[in-house]
Amino acid sequence: MRFLILGAGAVGAWIGANLVMTRQAVTFVGRPAFVQSACTRGIHVTLPRGETWRLRDVDVATSLTEALQRSSLTYDAVLLCMKAYALEQAIDELRGCESRLSSALFVTLQNGVGNEEKLAAAFGAQRTLAATLTSPISVEGPAAVRLERIGGGVGLAALSSECAWQPLALALSRAPLLNLRTYADWRAMKWSKLLLNMMGNATSALLGVPVAEIYGDRQLFALEMRMLREALAVMEAHVPPIATVNLPGHPARFLAFALKLLPDTALQVLLSRRVARGRGDKYPSLYYDVVNRSGRSEVGVLNGAVAEAGRRLGVPTPVNAALAEMVQRAVQPDAPLSPQAVRRALEQLARL
Repeated sequence: MRFLILGAGAVGAWIGANLVMTRQAVTFVGRPAFVQSACTRGIHVTLPRGETWRLRDVDVATSLTEALQRSSLTYDAVLLCMKAYALEQAIDELRGCESRLSSALFVTLQNGVGNEEKLAAAFGAQRTLAATLTSPISVEGPAAVRLERIGGGVGLAALSSECAWQPLALALSRAPLLNLRTYADWRAMKWSKLLLNMMGNATSALLGVPVAEIYGDRQLFALEMRMLREALAVMEAHVPPIATVNLPGHPARFLAFALKLLPDTALQVLLSRRVARGRGDKYPSLYYDVVNRSGRSEVGVLNGAVAEAGRRLGVPTPVNAALAEMVQRAVQPDAPLSPQAVRRALEQLARL
């Protein structure tokens, strides 16, 4: 198959490199720094045991237009790997090139929920696939990434039974470390990943401390559990209810089960160890939105999406709504960042 990777950051470089290792035809569209480094040094992937893939002579471009103009070949699949807040711009660019991509499938790898619906509205549900990535990938340079741990993988699900996605799934399944798992229910897959994405994300970003520290604090941990239980209540309020499913390396069903049955004291012992082992001192995605203060954040498809669905379904989601609003304020260029004030606001929220 011939793949087009839009957004050659950590996710795009990792998945594209895996496909290159299986001799799939891959074109990477990334920023100028990525393209320059990939052209001169190749794409480097470091694995947990120290092994390194060095992929040279890769096909790279700085824009979708450049990639399409340079070749008359058609693409079988477009993998959208940019941040969720950049998806609509990518869709506009893809619409302008629709005649060159008339038979391509579109795969969304964004965090959160609501992205698949946007892509399906533009190109049809029969050409749209939802995907998740649970492998922890970090960026080491413009065209260099590191796999932090073995055990995660890619989840893939079609939005429509009319989608001819078997060749795509087969190509991904042959990749050495993608550990592909397919799902019958794309909403269950994406909402289950949403639960994992939200854990410690907004609170860590607002306070500027690692997630392990959030989970070690009794009051903040209780707030986190309320946030997750709100999300589960929203999932159950859908018609039909959205189930939780296990993702590669991450037992989301066990998390949902524990949230329903265990008190916070038991949950803190159980989850704080897992978080400390899984994340260590690494910061989550929303932290970088706040640090960069670009005015953009993925919180809208995370906590914000839970709050919006709660409003639509009549499910109270005060914690998710408050966290989404606080993060949206914190990413603004002129936002006054005061960890003390944020801490007081979170403590007040926890007492509600």
